[in-house]
This record gives sequence, C-alpha cells and structure tokens, in this order.
Amino acid sequence: MIADLLDNKKIQNRFVDKAFFRFFWPVFISNFCLALGGIADCFFVGLKMQAEGLSAIALGIPIYLFYNVLSYGLSIGGSIHYSTALANGHPEEGNRIFNNILKFLIPVYLITIILGITFLDELLILLGADPADAVVYSLARDYVRVQLICVPILYLQGPAFYFLSCDGAPKKAAVAMVVSNVLDISFNYIFIVLMGMGPEGSVWSTLVGAVAMLIICSTHVLGKKGELRFSKSKFNFQDIEKSGGTGLSTAIQYVYMFITTLVANKLLMQYSGPEGVAAFDIIYNLTLFTDVIANSMEIGFGPMVQSFKAEKNGAAVRRTFHIGISYGVILTILETFAIVALAKPFCSLFGLLSNASYATGTGAITLYSLSIIPAVLNECTIYYDQSANREKSAFLLTTLRTFVFWLLSMIVILHIAPDYFFATYVCSEILTMIVVLLGHGNRKKDWNKDESPRYEFVITTNTDLGALVEDFNKVCDSWDCPPHHSYYGTLILEELCAAIIQDAKAKNQTSVSIIGTALRNGDEISLFIRDDSVRFNPFELKGADEEDTIDLGINIVKKKAKEFFYRRYQGFNTLVVRM
Repeated sequence: MIADLLDNKKIQNRFVDKAFFRFFWPVFISNFCLALGGIADCFFVGLKMQAEGLSAIALGIPIYLFYNVLSYGLSIGGSIHYSTALANGHPEEGNRIFNNILKFLIPVYLITIILGITFLDELLILLGADPADAVVYSLARDYVRVQLICVPILYLQGPAFYFLSCDGAPKKAAVAMVVSNVLDISFNYIFIVLMGMGPEGSVWSTLVGAVAMLIICSTHVLGKKGELRFSKSKFNFQDIEKSGGTGLSTAIQYVYMFITTLVANKLLMQYSGPEGVAAFDIIYNLTLFTDVIANSMEIGFGPMVQSFKAEKNGAAVRRTFHIGISYGVILTILETFAIVALAKPFCSLFGLLSNASYATGTGAITLYSLSIIPAVLNECTIYYDQSANREKSAFLLTTLRTFVFWLLSMIVILHIAPDYFFATYVCSEILTMIVVLLGHGNRKKDWNKDESPRYEFVITTNTDLGALVEDFNKVCDSWDCPPHHSYYGTLILEELCAAIIQDAKAKNQTSVSIIGTALRNGDEISLFIRDDSVRFNPFELKGADEEDTIDLGINIVKKKAKEFFYRRYQGFNTLVVRM
C-alpha cells in the first residue's frame, strides 16, 4: 500500500515537473534574448556616443514603463484568466478575453501617442531632461518621439507572447521572441554604428524585430494551431477590469518604477551628472537579466497553477511553487557570479571610459549584485501569488518592493551616504523578503484547502480498472450522489481510461500513466483527466462498429456528458468532462 502511494506520488510529480520545464526553458531562452536586446541598445549607443547617448536612453525609460503597465498588465492578467477558462473547458470565454484586450489596447495606444507627440517638449521636461544641456536634450527628444511612433507595434508583443504561451505554444512564443531579438541586435549595429542614427536607431531596430515576432505569432492563431482565435465578439469592459485587476498586482511595479526612475534620474543628474544617470541606465538593463529568471517562472506559474487549482490539487500547486523557487535560486547564484565578474568589462563596453564614469559604473554594479538573489526570490513569490489568485498579497509585496521600501531606502542612503546610492536595491529587496517570509504561512494554508469533495486517482497500463470503478462508486456513495451520477461517473471513468490505454497499446507504447480528479460541485460532477500517451482524443472515436464496446461506451459518454473538452497541452492529453 505504501509502495503504491509512493509510486502514485512519483507519477504525479513527473507530470508536474515535465509540464513546468516545458514552460520554463523556452521562455527562459526568449527572455534571455530579450535582455540581450536591451543590453545591445546600451552597448551600441554607449560605444558610439558614450555617457550622453546613454543618458538620453535613460530619460526615455519612463515611457517604456508606462506602456508596460498597459500592455503587460492586461496581458499577464488576461492570460491567467485565459488559462482558467481553458482549464475548465471553456475556450470561447478565453478567446473573448483575448480579443477584448486587443480592442482596448489599440485605441488607448493611439490616443496617448497623439498626446505625447503634441506635448513632446513638456513631456521631456517631466522626464527630467534639461533644455540647458543641448546635446542630451536633443538626443532624448528624437529618442522619445520615435518611441511614441512605434508604440502600437512594440507593445502588442505582450498579448502575443503571454497568450500564445498559455495556449500550449510556449516554444513558438519563445522562437518568435528569439527571432525578434536577433533582428533587434543585428539592426542595432546597422542603424547605430553603421548609419549613425543615434539612440533613436535602437527603437527602429526593436520595431523590426517586433514586426517579425507578431507575424510568427499570428501564424499560430490564423493557422488554428491551438484554441486562440481572432473574433468579432462584442466588447465587454468587464474582461478588461478582471484582467487588469489580476495583472495590476504585478504590473503596478511599472507605475512605481516610472515614479522612482523619474526621481532617480533627477537626483543622479544633480549629484553625479550624466555619469550617474548613465550608470543607472546600465543597472536598469542588468535588472532585465534578473527578470529573465522571475519572468520565466511567471509563465510557468500562470497556466499550471490555474489548471491545478481548477482540480483542487493543492499538492501539485505546492510542487509547482517549490520547483520555481529551487531553480530560481540555482540560476540566480550563477547569474550573480557572472555579473560581478563582468562588472569592469560591462562599463568599458558601454562607453564609460573616463575615470569618474568608470568608477561610478563599477561601484554601482557591485552594489547591485548583492540584491539579485533576494530580488528573484521576491519576484517569484509575487508572480506565484498573482497566479494563485492572491492578488492582494501580490499587490502589497509589489508596492513595498518597488515603491515604499525603494523610496525610503533611497532617501535614507542619500542623506547618510550619497556615494552608495545603488545600495538602495539591496535594502529594498531585503526588507521585502522579510515580509515574504512572514506571509508564507498563508500560502501553506491555501495548499491545504479542499473547497470541494474530490477523488484523485492514478492509473497505469497494469491498473485493475474494475477495482478503480468499485472504489469510485464508494466515493460517490460517500458524496450522497444520486444513482445516475454514480453510474455515468463510473462509465466515463472506465470508458475513457480504457480507450486511452488501448490506444497506447495499439501504438506500441509500452507504458502510459493517467492521473485524474473527480470533483463534486453541487449537482455537477467534473472529471479532469491527464495522460502522457501520444496524441489521442477518445471523443474522436466514431463507434461505427456496434460490437466495439469501447467505441459504443464513448458514444454513450458523449451523449450523456453535459460538456467535454480535449486539448493536447504541454506534452499531455487533457480532458475535462462534466455531467
């Protein structure tokens, strides 16, 4: 008995681990390339124009952050609700969310672009540009103007990437992002170094990559490779509220970063001049590498946590969280050593060649490196909370980490030791981690919650289905189910699992594992079944031969089921059946 339980746990863990890594590694690679694209902007501009060019890019960071709030806030939240809809077998609801987000974002982009270009000089002063510094001001003006012009294309990448990843195509989303960033880096060299276009050339190069990415992603939707579709559904603002409410808990960090970046740019220009602002731009781009790990966890957490929560599978949710944290720690340690070792080359590569700017840059990188490990752990926890519908916790942690603790730390450090400005990152992350640890008990409580009566089972090719059916009948009796629920529940369980095993044997698959959950919700029983066999949808069996009992049984299930939904998802066949 104990051996069976251990084997069942091992099988369930294998399902969780395999699905997580199928999400994580493609997204990690694509996010790493995205970070390289950001570094390339600084590298080529710094190489060509040194501190003045980097200062112009740093002054444009708040524009980037503002549109990230819109694009990624709605995309993250919307993709989580899209995953929930698919986990419950409702693809039409998920597509409505996707299309409503596009219908909202595009008009908002156009309106804000017109306002930004109309009041460009006022916007530059707000961003911290000094008209008295004619060189930096002129470069920043050209850079921000091009940023605004390219907004509609650049910031549709968010919905494309997140929704595609949650539609069971993280590899395709990753390929699209890698292609985008390879083109971005290549055209950075062409536009900035060869053609001398300055900081604005970095935006045009990003646009080239964005166009390629959107074309690749659209082939998935238009080719109907998954469940994601473009549709003419009626606009429903509730989808925007719901998506924004979920995504806001982490996207609000861009609002806070917008404010803190404005403050930091003004203070650094006052205390350290262009060298301090240039060093801040380098640190900002290094945070992109830190975010590579956490953002990759975010893509894995979202659809997986929502799928397991739909099944009330607290053990699988817990394992998903622990895998993310474990890999986050390992990768972050490696990243920290790399950044410390490359601090001096970084400064040289980015054009900080004078003694003053070189010293400022290396000191900033060394201080920042101390914050990387707690930063990744904090971000992973925030992304988990968001994915697990713990929006209030995610919002609180984000507010403390990127705004309250950051500003307080900066004010204290500037008052006591202004030369150690970049220790602000270390202080804010450590304070946030204390709050994370204090609130971890509530996450454990969530994993242990069992909101509905549920029955969990694991089947292999050697399992006695008769014994399983008998066991399920006992569960139905304990739930006080009416006889017809018990009958059709056992029919569904037996016929579907038998069909999966028979198909695997017919395709010479030596072993197949099936895990499932039966939930009772009022008068409705739902079955969630996942197997690791080759692609197979039992509901496609036609049952033409009346003597074929499996086909006949499947037809009965199709007729008696309230609804059913099949999809091939992250290497597994998944079924949702309700009766």
